[in-house]
Amino acid sequence: MKVSEVLDRARIILQDADADYWEESELPMWLSDGRLETYRMRPDLFEVSEDFVCVEGARQQLPNGARVLFDVPRNVSATRQRAITVADAGALGRVRPNWRSQAKAQEIRHFLYDERSPGQFEVYPPARDGVVIELSYAKRPAAVSQSDGEVELEQEGEYAAALVDYVLYRAFLKEADTVPAFHQRAAQHLAACHSTLTGDVTAKAVTSPNEQK
Repeated sequence: MKVSEVLDRARIILQDADADYWEESELPMWLSDGRLETYRMRPDLFEVSEDFVCVEGARQQLPNGARVLFDVPRNVSATRQRAITVADAGALGRVRPNWRSQAKAQEIRHFLYDERSPGQFEVYPPARDGVVIELSYAKRPAAVSQSDGEVELEQEGEYAAALVDYVLYRAFLKEADTVPAFHQRAAQHLAACHSTLTGDVTAKAVTSPNEQK
């Protein structure tokens, strides 16, 4: 579904094809918020696998403001391109308590991920600057504007209909102060959005990389 299709469907339901009540700039802004809501609830829809250039040391920051790491499959720049496995921070700390200060390496053996700090991860041994590894993570969706009408919402795919409900939720919520009945209408659209996104979440849920251990 394209950006324009989401916005057109929302305006049909709002009976505001000429943007008399909701300005043209408003609905794309709420669509962008809806994409972030989708990212929060279904990060698996935004999974990408990319080469990642490490900074020197153990601690690495997920790119593009991402908050969800799925896996660090392998070395890319190292000659052997060996697989990288997830490690337990507590176990590694007991065996090598000073591992973060050890010599920097060209080849990574393990990665560590703490859900309490979702925007970052660590590598073992600490990396030399410029080491390249493969990274599987949920990439934050880009904001959209009215001029992005032909942009295809590829990540959302079959769930793009949920974005229509999110836009309607925000539209009706804005008017709820003057039309109290719109509070309920807004809540219904938000519930429909969440239901679409999570209806089959059991089958599609992606677990933390720590579940691999």
